[in-house]
Amino acid sequence: MKITSIYIISQIITIAYFAILSFSYLLKDRRKILTANFVAHIGQTTAMAMLNGYTGAAMAGVMMLRDLILLVQERIKSKGKDINKKFDLSILIITVILVVVLTIFTYNGPLSLLSVIATLITTFALWQKNVKRYKILGVLAGIFWLSYNIVIMSIVGIILESILGICSTIGYIRDIKQEKKEKEINPCTK
Repeated sequence: MKITSIYIISQIITIAYFAILSFSYLLKDRRKILTANFVAHIGQTTAMAMLNGYTGAAMAGVMMLRDLILLVQERIKSKGKDINKKFDLSILIITVILVVVLTIFTYNGPLSLLSVIATLITTFALWQKNVKRYKILGVLAGIFWLSYNIVIMSIVGIILESILGICSTIGYIRDIKQEKKEKEINPCTK
C-alpha cells in the first residue's frame, strides 16, 4: 500500500462519512436516519472509488439511491398518503437487480462480494421500516463492511467501521432498555 495524496483524501472523506453513519445509529426518527445515510453514502461512494474499491463504491451508490427513494416515500406518508405495496415491492426488486447488475460489472474476486452482502442486509433492514431491526442488522452489515475495508486496505475505514459497530450496538441496547422501561411504567403496552 502506497500512501499518496489520493489515499489521504480518501481517508479524510472516510472519517466524515463514518461520523455521519455513527450518528445515524443513535437516531430514532426514520426520516433523519435516511437523510444521514444518504449524505454519508455520497462520501462512501467517493472514498471507495478513490481506493479502487469499485464494487464497494457501486454498492454505496445503490444505497444512496435506495435511501433517497425511501426518504421520498416517508415524505409521501407524512402527508397522509399511502404507498402502494406493489410499488414498494417493485422498488425493492429493482434495487436488488441494480445490485446484481453493478456487481457483475465491478466484480473483482470473491472478496468484492463482501460489500454486496452488506448492501443487501441494510436494504432488507430499511425496507422493514423497523428502526430497531435496522440497528441490529447494522451490526451484521458492519462486519461485512469491516472485512471489505480490510480488502481495499482502508486503515481509517477499518478503525471507524469498528467504532460504527460499537455505536450501532449502543443504539440497539438503548432502544431495548427504553422499551423495557416503558413496559415497566405502563405494562398494558405491547
